[in-house]
Amino acid sequence: MSTVFNNKEISEANLRKFIQFLEQAYVEREEEKLTELFHPDRRKKSFLKHFEMQMLYQIYDIQSEILNFKLIDISEDKATLLYSRKHTYTCKNIEDEIDETPNNITSFYVEIISEDNSLYIFDYSSFSVLYLDKNGEVLPDERAVVPKRAQFFANMQRFINFFDLKEFTPATYKVYSDSEYIGYYPKEEIYEYNNSRSFTIDYFEEMNASSLEEHTNSYIDQELVLGKVIEQAEDYSIIETQFMRDSQLNHELVLSLLAFDGFFMMRYQKSTNAAIDNETREAWIQQMKKATSVINNV
Repeated sequence: MSTVFNNKEISEANLRKFIQFLEQAYVEREEEKLTELFHPDRRKKSFLKHFEMQMLYQIYDIQSEILNFKLIDISEDKATLLYSRKHTYTCKNIEDEIDETPNNITSFYVEIISEDNSLYIFDYSSFSVLYLDKNGEVLPDERAVVPKRAQFFANMQRFINFFDLKEFTPATYKVYSDSEYIGYYPKEEIYEYNNSRSFTIDYFEEMNASSLEEHTNSYIDQELVLGKVIEQAEDYSIIETQFMRDSQLNHELVLSLLAFDGFFMMRYQKSTNAAIDNETREAWIQQMKKATSVINNV
C-alpha cells in the first residue's frame, strides 16, 4: 500500500479511492497514514489510541468492505459524502474467541476539503452502527443497534410494541450522560443520513420543566409553521408541529410522557417537504394514545 494518497483532485472517482485508502490504512493499523488524511485542525482524536481499539487489534484481524458510497455535494475545494463500511473480525488465536463478536456496519458522514494541494478529512462522524453476528449478518430487532453501554433501553421497551413499525428498521442508538435515543427509519433508507420518515424515542432521566404542561407550551412556542396541542394530560401530551428546515417542510407528531422511570419523547416525522396524509396522521395519533396506557407500568 502506498504511504500517501497522491491524487489531490476532488472528483467522485477520486473520493471513492480516498475512502478506500482510509479504510485500508485503518485495517492495517497505519496510524501515521491515518493521521495525515485528517486536516491538521482535526488530528487531536486518534482512532487507534483508545484502549478498546488496541485490544481489538491484539485479538483480531480485521476485514473492511465498502457497502455504500453517496456523494452529497461537491465543488473544486470541498466535498460532502456518506459511506457505509462492514468490518468483520477474525480471531488470531482460537483460544481467544468468545460468543460475542465486534462485527459491525457503520455509516459515516464525511467532509473532505482541498487545501495546500492536499485532500484532508475535515469532518468524520458516524451516524449509524449495526451490530452483526459471527456470520456477518445484522442481529435481529433492536439488538442490531443497542450497545452494551446502554442503560435505559429497557425503560423504552414497554412503549415500542404499540407502534406499527413493519416498514421501519432500527438503525441508530445514541448514548449520552443522562439520556438515550433510538431511531427507526424506512428499511430502504438504512444507509441514509437524511430520511424521508422516522420514528424516534428520546429518553431523559429528568424533564427540563416543572410540569408536562410547561414542557408542551415551551415546545410549541418556537418558530413554527404549525404548533398544535392535540391532547394534554397531567403526565402526557400529544403535539403536532410543522416547521421549515433547509427550505423543506417537516411535519411531526410528538408524544411526551412523564413516567416514574423518566421522561420520554416519541416522534413520528415526515421530512419530504409535504404534510403527513390524514390517514397516516390519524393512525399515529391513535397509536400514541394507546401507548399512554403503560406510562407507569413496571
